[in-house]
Amino acid sequence: MSDKVYYDESCYVCSLEINAIRKRGEACGIEFVDLTKGSYPEEYMKEMAGEFGGNETTGIETFRLMYEKMGFKRTVAFSRLPVIKQIFNVGYKIFAHGIRPCLPKKRS
Repeated sequence: MSDKVYYDESCYVCSLEINAIRKRGEACGIEFVDLTKGSYPEEYMKEMAGEFGGNETTGIETFRLMYEKMGFKRTVAFSRLPVIKQIFNVGYKIFAHGIRPCLPKKRS
């Protein structure tokens, strides 16, 4: 079972990040799934979603597990420190629910 990250290719920010890390992620066993090419749960379009070690993840935890698997263990550990974790979590929620829906989408 491979680890997966589900992302919205029509989102400029999402696709920019995934395309920047795709080769390294795939070399580490992560499969990137474009949500615009299939039928997936609507929740997956609201926040980044993934499957790591057979467990479903959403939001910032998907990023943490993805980057941890790609070898950024210190950075991820830093993002999990008590106060820092809350800042990252809130920042992601603001982006995912407050900013991202207002951004223009790529045209197919």
